[in-house]
Amino acid sequence: MDNRRIISSYDLFVSMVVTVIGTSIFSYPGELSKVIGTDGWIVILITSIFVGILLYLLNKALKANNYNRLLDVLYDNFGNLFGAIIALIFVCAAITSISLQMRIFIEVTKMYLLEKTPTEFILILMILTGTFLIRGELESIIRFNEIAFWLMFIPLLLVVPFVLNGGNYTNILPVFNHEPLQYLKACKTGLFGFLGLAISYMLFPYVKDKKDIYKITFRSLAFIVVFYIIINMASLIMFSKEYNSEQLWSSISMISVVDIPGTFIERWEGLAMIFWIIFYFTTFINLYYFSSEIIRDIFHLEDVKISLMFIIPLIYIITLYPENVAEVYMIQKKIFPYIDIFIVGVIPIFLLIMALFKTRRVKNEG
Repeated sequence: MDNRRIISSYDLFVSMVVTVIGTSIFSYPGELSKVIGTDGWIVILITSIFVGILLYLLNKALKANNYNRLLDVLYDNFGNLFGAIIALIFVCAAITSISLQMRIFIEVTKMYLLEKTPTEFILILMILTGTFLIRGELESIIRFNEIAFWLMFIPLLLVVPFVLNGGNYTNILPVFNHEPLQYLKACKTGLFGFLGLAISYMLFPYVKDKKDIYKITFRSLAFIVVFYIIINMASLIMFSKEYNSEQLWSSISMISVVDIPGTFIERWEGLAMIFWIIFYFTTFINLYYFSSEIIRDIFHLEDVKISLMFIIPLIYIITLYPENVAEVYMIQKKIFPYIDIFIVGVIPIFLLIMALFKTRRVKNEG
């Protein structure tokens, strides 16, 4: 499969979108309201510019390395030892991310749907479900992303007009109410909405038409930004910045208060939980497979069915490590922005520098 180009431009678009927009969408409006009030949409735009620059550097770095697979790129530029160490950092970051999000997912599921179900049971069920899908390898993941994309966004965007019915549009005011430095500081919170971009390292080598990667990548980013702004604005219109700030998952609260006369849905919390499950599961299986692929290549295993066995215990342990949701969010705020910048920003810069040195050396030798 390594030499096959199996990902179309559309596959790349939906895979990046569903991986990046995970369960963070449900807490994102509230987190932004805490740090920047009604100017959350401005922070999203500023953060997206920074992320766009990082994606540009990442694309240039992989292009300079002929869009080879991640481990091959790291081995060629840093040697086998340091390349393997850096690859394991990727794995640790991905596993920690999906494990902590798993804990949040489980806590919300228990709160709204399965109050008396043991945490360990839900955790094992999710891991086994993801493992079963990943055993089909990358083709299965891509097909799932294609289906999940429509299940995630079309119904949710259709619900938004009903959410806004009766909302207070003055809640989005005032705008530009903060100092420039405050917007920049809030971008640290804004970065939480863009975790998962490391999936680019896995997807780009398998894209059929490499010349479209740059264009499709930024279309994906544009879709993500517009979606975040819509949800953030809808949450503010429905509630206020003060109420959003007090809510852990303001987007769920927003959907829960929907009232459409004559519909057969009595408890909209159930609909919100359907969205929650799909949003989490797409991020989970994509980063889960990415980690499994790296482990397979580092230890020269036969396929991901074997490498999965190394990752399952890690997900289980890390998911249960935090004592509560507050501790999960504390861990995320302390480490994830820096890890993501390292993976999507620092590594591509080093790869570009190495490519420049190689080019000059070839010219000098010639």
